[in-house]
Amino acid sequence: MKIEKTLFSLVFALFVQCIFFTDKCLSQQFPDNLPVISNLTYDNITQTGVTLFWLTDLAADSKIKWMVADSNYQSLSFTDSIYDADIVTNHVISISNLQPATIYKYNVISQNPGGATIDSGYFITQSLSTGQVNVYFNHSVDITVSTGEPANGNVNFEDLFIKQIDSAKTSIDITLWEFSYYTSISAALIRAKQRGVAIRFVYNHTENTNVIDSLQKYGIPVLKRKFDTIFSMHNKFLIFDYRYNSNAHTKYLWTGSANVSHPQFHTDKNNIIIIQDEAICAIYTREFEEMWGSHTDLPDSARAKFGTQKADNVPHILNVAGTRMEVYFSPSDSVSRFLSNLMLTKPTHSLFFCMLKFELPAVESALLSIHNSGKQLKGVFDLANSLLPNSAYPRMKGLPVANTWSPPADVYTDSLSGLIHHKYFLIDANTSFGNKIISTGSFNWEVPADIGNDENSLTIFNSRVNNLYFQELHHRFLESGGGLIVVNGINSESPQQFLFLQNYPNPFCQTTTISYKLFSPGSVNLSIFDIQGRKIETLLNSWQENGTHYVEWNASKYSGGVYYYRLTTDGFNMTQKMILAK
Repeated sequence: MKIEKTLFSLVFALFVQCIFFTDKCLSQQFPDNLPVISNLTYDNITQTGVTLFWLTDLAADSKIKWMVADSNYQSLSFTDSIYDADIVTNHVISISNLQPATIYKYNVISQNPGGATIDSGYFITQSLSTGQVNVYFNHSVDITVSTGEPANGNVNFEDLFIKQIDSAKTSIDITLWEFSYYTSISAALIRAKQRGVAIRFVYNHTENTNVIDSLQKYGIPVLKRKFDTIFSMHNKFLIFDYRYNSNAHTKYLWTGSANVSHPQFHTDKNNIIIIQDEAICAIYTREFEEMWGSHTDLPDSARAKFGTQKADNVPHILNVAGTRMEVYFSPSDSVSRFLSNLMLTKPTHSLFFCMLKFELPAVESALLSIHNSGKQLKGVFDLANSLLPNSAYPRMKGLPVANTWSPPADVYTDSLSGLIHHKYFLIDANTSFGNKIISTGSFNWEVPADIGNDENSLTIFNSRVNNLYFQELHHRFLESGGGLIVVNGINSESPQQFLFLQNYPNPFCQTTTISYKLFSPGSVNLSIFDIQGRKIETLLNSWQENGTHYVEWNASKYSGGVYYYRLTTDGFNMTQKMILAK
């Protein structure tokens, strides 16, 4: 017993000594006055330059090292640097003399007497491309909420796909969760292969379809995800003519929600967005090649990475011909954190969504915060997926379940044939002020998409694209049982086009007067809609001079209830609600 006590005392003394020396080493390695870097980002993106920003908790100097990152597989060898000796906590350094549409790897270093800390990332410069964005939907849209450009609804996705393939000259990179049925599309890819187009295809882990087999038969390489197959390679993006092509005006990214199958192209509701920009093609190609395992025409399955194997190794912020875009890939890039932060910080007026699956707590929490703040929140769920055990729909609808929302949100399920297969949301879509943002891609609001699937999320800060998606959402919202969404047509950022006053009297029994003031002459349309959003009368559709105008509506033939009246002139529109009391 005495020996055991002696041994215990010796071990305990050694343990205490180890703790002492460990603490001493750590205090030397991480002294209290070592600066800590946070909020590292970049902006002010041009074709030849970019500005980097970061904070330190303690004052320190600023240094940046950078290099062209030409693939996922090169060793680090920084070729350029900038140093600023000013001792600050808010670090801002601009870099110039860069090349357009080029991905750069960089390190930032801040040092003070306590030591130096390093952080790193990637940025990309603006391209020479046009930046043209085209959006397509395979079902009807509501152009009455257009701000000037009608959205492309009822588009034949098969024809669109074949046309894009047939126009390819040098390369096509494809990722799809499903490719079936369309022998016409596989034939177009085979024709492209035969005329010399280099094609690479990353597919899900599921069994080959007959069209996948036909591609491989004609020498088109297909790499399938074999890693952690409880999750999926769920991307749906294609890159046209990025490789072997020096023309910045012929490089296209194709993405959105649509897989290539007959239901997806016809009965299910989907969107496709095509962007002509070399820089965004560069980012998506880098993500593609991480899964492909090489930057050559042939895959390297030993280096191919999927799901949690992947790293956050691409730039996220782009300047596409003056439009800010942000790109994130799952699961490496914390997509739900980015989307939740966007939802919490950007809406000034409203957030609308159209979503196949919604089971992601972080996003639901962000939307609840929006709802409780008094901002408009409206959404359309797919009916079948709204019934899943963890779906947010019952809670948001105010149904008698745990953690139900009170008051409930203005959300509905689509009961028509086919899936609501979209994965998009809109910020400030029904007002001409605020932050006009649209986010789309393959990312469902569900846990597998966030932690294991290969997904892509594209966010565009642009009023035109925002409105194109709003025309689609408005139609889905109305046909799912929602009411007409009120649109504020007064633009606080440009000269006011008109002043739209509340009808008088309101409520009214039979007739009411609608008044408005035009600040310049123009074509004016004044229409009445019922609570389902159906146009029931056009009171005025003609050219009018500036000044105050009055229009009377006789509603004697209509039943009592809520109606809407919309005034549209020169690309601006505004909607008001009125009540017919009978």
